[in-house]
Amino acid sequence: MSKYTISNDVLTQELQRIGSLIATRQLPQAAQALNDARKRFGADSRIFLLASRLAEQAGNPDGALQAARQALTAAPGWQVAEMELAMLLLRQGKPADALVHARRGVSFAPDDLSVVSRAAGIAIQANDLPTTVAWLRKLVELKPDDYDYRSLLAKQLLAADEAEEAMNMYNELVQEQPWDTETLSGRARAALALGQLAQAKQDAEALVQLEPSNSSHQHVLALARGEQPTTLPEDEIKARFDSAASTFDQTLWRELQYRVPQKAADILLQAHPDRKFNLLDLGCGTGLVGLCVGRIDGYIIGVDLSEEMIRKAAQHGVYERFHTVNVLDALRNTPTDHYEAITCCDVLVYVGDLSEVIPNALRILKPGGHFIFSCESASEDEEDLVLRPTSRFAHKASAVRKWCESAGFEDIQIELLPQLRLEAGEPLPGFLVTARKSQSAH
Repeated sequence: MSKYTISNDVLTQELQRIGSLIATRQLPQAAQALNDARKRFGADSRIFLLASRLAEQAGNPDGALQAARQALTAAPGWQVAEMELAMLLLRQGKPADALVHARRGVSFAPDDLSVVSRAAGIAIQANDLPTTVAWLRKLVELKPDDYDYRSLLAKQLLAADEAEEAMNMYNELVQEQPWDTETLSGRARAALALGQLAQAKQDAEALVQLEPSNSSHQHVLALARGEQPTTLPEDEIKARFDSAASTFDQTLWRELQYRVPQKAADILLQAHPDRKFNLLDLGCGTGLVGLCVGRIDGYIIGVDLSEEMIRKAAQHGVYERFHTVNVLDALRNTPTDHYEAITCCDVLVYVGDLSEVIPNALRILKPGGHFIFSCESASEDEEDLVLRPTSRFAHKASAVRKWCESAGFEDIQIELLPQLRLEAGEPLPGFLVTARKSQSAH
């Protein structure tokens, strides 16, 4: 139970007034009122929380963080202060630190629906699947009839490879709201995971009938029919990365130990020590390649499906402009002999089929230009292109070399990477390709 109680009605009314000033962006007036409140009422935790909100509104993230920590010091054990600090840390791109305080908040108020709900949202953003599932279970326990909580739990159970439990939940949810396409899609995917192809096919056909233009439904139907898709649905990729944008850098760099952008940047700067080149960064995401390359005597163009990712990439200030378009359309619509370099890091795992990618990359490169891209590894005894249960494609290195040679690339270097990044805590093998267009090509 919280050790902090709100007892000062006069202060409460004043803080509500100050909160309205902050909400309407009357920041100088709010700052003065907070100073006056501090003098009158002392170090009340709520004053610091409003000071944190004021600092954040004023564009002072360090001040916001300092005030949020002061709020916690003023009221140790108060779940509200813990959760406010957790949410602030999440907004500042520190999901791991946010999760620490979310756990404390839940420990102080384990049966508080609002606290557990916010904590579950933080766990989702932090990509902590076990904690997410645990807190969603708690939410369902606290509010067992809530459709949304059960639907979200079923989705996370499926992501955690608990397909049977997810299927049981989806069966109940579909009974309650058979028109909910998200739930029906979840059941179809759970059925696929369990090998129940007849059920998956039935649900996928119903989804296609309900939403015929939805490429994700078409994808699930193809899988249910035993077909092997050669690319992933565009809207699914966009949704995946829009939702991941806020914590993407933190997750990839720190938690998944992803270093391919730095490797690509090193290759580029070795090829262009004078930094005079133009770069097309396909699937730029949050701009890690641009960040690693830095400013150049040329321009960097970013391409990505996710507007949220592009918004993050723009903050680095190294990209000339961006295009919100898929990789294939970007390549098709780019003039011939246009760039000295193209990068495509951790992107072709979603594109899959490279039959258009590689020849078009060659076409738009200037003579002597480099195409640098990464793939997840399929073993030599697998097919050239394999769709993994993670909904990402793996490519066979020997096949990629063959495709590059057939397109006309030369000096093809393939660096095998025992750890492309971590996957469920284990090294995920992949490879990095550097292919050069002939100097005499035209």
